[in-house]
Amino acid sequence: MAAPPPPPPQPHVMVLPFPAQGHVMPLMELSHRLVGLGFEVDFVHTDFNRDRVINAMANETGAIPDGIHMVSFPDGMDPAGDRADIAKLGDGLPAAMLGGIEEMIRSEGIRWVIADVSMAWVTELAATVGVHVALFSTYSAAVVAHRLQVPKLIQDGVLDEIGNVRRNEMIQLRPTMPPVLAVELPWVTLSGTPDGRRMVIQNVFKTNPTISSAEVIICNTFQDIEPGALALVPNVLPIGPLEAPAMSRLAGHFWPEDTTCLAWLDEQDACSVVYVAFGSFTVFDMTRVQELADGLVLSGRPFLWVIRQNFTNVAGEGWLEEFRHRVSGKGMIVGWAPQQRVLSHPSIACFVSHCGWNSTMEGLRHGVPFLCWPYFADQYCNQSYICNVWGTGVKLQADEQGVVTKEEIKNKVEQLVDNKEIKAMAAKWKHAACTSIADGGSSHENLLKLLLVDIDNSKKTTSMAAATQPHVMVLPLPAQGHVIPLMELSHRLADQGFKIDFVNTEFNHDRVLKALAEKGTIPGGIRMLSIPDGLGPADDHTDIGRLVQVIPAAMLSPLEKMIRSEKIKWVIVDVSMSWALELATTMGVHIALFSTYSAAIFALRMNLPKLIDDGILDETGNVKKHEMVQLMPPIDAAEIPWVSLGSTQERRRYNIQNVFKTNRLMALAEMIICNTSREIESEALELLSNALPVGPLLASASGPTGHFLPEDMTCLTWLDTQAPGSVIYVAFGSSTIFDVAQFHELANGLAVSDQPFLWVVRPNFTNGIQEDWFNEYKDRIKGKGLVISWAPQQRVLSHPSIACFMSHCGWNSTMEGVLHGVPFLCWPYFSDQFCNQSYICNVWKTGIKLCRDKQGVVTQEEIKNKAAQLLEDKEIKERAVTLKTTARASIQEGGSSHQNFLELVNLLREQ
Repeated sequence: MAAPPPPPPQPHVMVLPFPAQGHVMPLMELSHRLVGLGFEVDFVHTDFNRDRVINAMANETGAIPDGIHMVSFPDGMDPAGDRADIAKLGDGLPAAMLGGIEEMIRSEGIRWVIADVSMAWVTELAATVGVHVALFSTYSAAVVAHRLQVPKLIQDGVLDEIGNVRRNEMIQLRPTMPPVLAVELPWVTLSGTPDGRRMVIQNVFKTNPTISSAEVIICNTFQDIEPGALALVPNVLPIGPLEAPAMSRLAGHFWPEDTTCLAWLDEQDACSVVYVAFGSFTVFDMTRVQELADGLVLSGRPFLWVIRQNFTNVAGEGWLEEFRHRVSGKGMIVGWAPQQRVLSHPSIACFVSHCGWNSTMEGLRHGVPFLCWPYFADQYCNQSYICNVWGTGVKLQADEQGVVTKEEIKNKVEQLVDNKEIKAMAAKWKHAACTSIADGGSSHENLLKLLLVDIDNSKKTTSMAAATQPHVMVLPLPAQGHVIPLMELSHRLADQGFKIDFVNTEFNHDRVLKALAEKGTIPGGIRMLSIPDGLGPADDHTDIGRLVQVIPAAMLSPLEKMIRSEKIKWVIVDVSMSWALELATTMGVHIALFSTYSAAIFALRMNLPKLIDDGILDETGNVKKHEMVQLMPPIDAAEIPWVSLGSTQERRRYNIQNVFKTNRLMALAEMIICNTSREIESEALELLSNALPVGPLLASASGPTGHFLPEDMTCLTWLDTQAPGSVIYVAFGSSTIFDVAQFHELANGLAVSDQPFLWVVRPNFTNGIQEDWFNEYKDRIKGKGLVISWAPQQRVLSHPSIACFMSHCGWNSTMEGVLHGVPFLCWPYFSDQFCNQSYICNVWKTGIKLCRDKQGVVTQEEIKNKAAQLLEDKEIKERAVTLKTTARASIQEGGSSHQNFLELVNLLREQ
């Protein structure tokens, strides 16, 4: 008789926690659940923590189930290193652990890694060894959402780049989310040193793109408790509250649990005991320990107090033994408690807690009211949930010396245990939590989604519920003002879980990578690709007029190959590359056009044949009738973009013919994405049937991906030294070129103005200036002005020192100035910039025009006088602020552009 076939192998998962008690425990709880569902788990500790766990279990048997294998790697610290320094510990882990983890994945054939979100660096193995990575958040979904917003907080001036608070304001992302002060954000409180905060903030910047594009983010929370926050986290799967296994002790504690406290609790009256525990990191000085001890005694209630070995470095064994003796019969002190079993005990009245997320979920799960005493990191946010959102606890207030006094403890205990409303809310949330993890509950169903098992060739492989990542190609015109807004859109799509192939020309690809050399800020969801542009090595690759003629023939075939090999279904194409609309018929892809211009310019483009029919232009782009053209806003016929863009008769003829040719292809576009808003350009948008305004687009807070020149961040420090509303910011984009005479007039005009100024002079802004003269000029204006080669423009415009923006009025700069409420001094150069100037000066009335003299020069006197005029005009300032409010409302949740972006995301997902 033939032997039965061997059973199929168990699905194999690696679990990787950050090496801290509050991170190990929930991931061990999840590991127990996985083993119960038939998985085999490799649980990865550091060597240091594995020894602590083994020591804590020295007198126990059966704490580690058969399916969990405890493995470990060095953490990169010396034996005597301070592992309580979270920032320093976390900074060294990738170099110390990544190689060993990669080798283990290869040797064990592991397909999935569940990694603590604080260990997100492991996701780089997805590319090198083909493993899938599910991130696990040991924090609330609210903290993950706040983490993704950190770059915006820096951009808005709430925080600086190293984690210091510049403006301490209340932050609340959604009505159902906890309000927190800026000084209480986790990345501010996590480290007490500037270097530590810097490391923490840099890590946030580095890993945010990875988190945003993760296949799945598992959260120890549930839908009912965090609906607002969960809506802000991409690919999130709430499966909590996680529980310790009912039939065995949990293998993961760093200290042995003292279970004798359970017998002591059995002797106490129902709802009488104050349970006091501050997690694994909180450290109290002797003053606070003494006040807490005396407060517990004054409360008149029995109490169970967890004092772990390193809870205080001051109190000796003598004090602790004396206090134990003094409270004998009334209070009990243990070194570490079986917390979930304690909280489920009927004698517990309330929980004095540091509000770590594990403790918060455990207290909530068991319906215990909280006395909140946060220490650092996410604990202030959790306290806000408890006190301000859920209504299940009260806050302990420190006095002027920062000490929570014994009287405060006594009074708040009495207030809490007598509060029937808080008790009722705690019971309500307990029921909701239990429902979520019961059969059919939201978290239970999510766990089943996570643990789907597919049968493939008789072998079980875990799918972990990760949907196929939607894949989009983005194709900009190879010019700075076109690459930047499409990169901003790409960042937003990557934040929504999209994989982006961003196609530059080879020339610009090299420029972008060179500009990024110092910071390396390409997020995980964006892949930078390149194709030759059709010009030779010695040709001028910045000659846009020449480029647009040769690019179609050079790029079309390589694009087809990319689309075919990657099976791409959607391409977002710059409207200036609309020849690529042919791909809709040849490749069957969906194409969304992106307008880097205003909706008004796009409407004008579609009406260009009528302007020729009406005799305003001829078919070669020459102006036949100099009259004002007004679809919205009014411009002179000579300022029509396709006229002003052509420096020669031949260029103008090509521009006009190209508009005619590509206008006929517009019907192939599924939509026209516009970097504008319904409120800003209502009349122009009415002329476009399939427009989707999603702007104003913001720069990605994770980094300046897409710039051709490196941004000079030193200007931000200089701006910090200037008075509010004092600085003239001067920047003319990437294409404006001044001759020597005009450059001198601008330089002298700024020098004789009464205001400090920040002037961006890129390398090719002018070719005739003598270096010695310019160096002497910079020395002369030192203290009043700063000259740099490229600026982080949106951060500059958001700076409180900026008074106005002297600009070429490119559409990106126009939208950025509008978004930050900055008045304009308008100095257009070519193309759509005259139309944008008309919007600013004639429609929105948020700026004034710099006028040329009879020789076509804007004089230094004109610059000085118009700057003074603008800064004294209160009405322009007020209108700029009003327009800013309108623009920001459009991109916030519920705003018109925000809703349109969500519509775009849904359309692109239909692959």
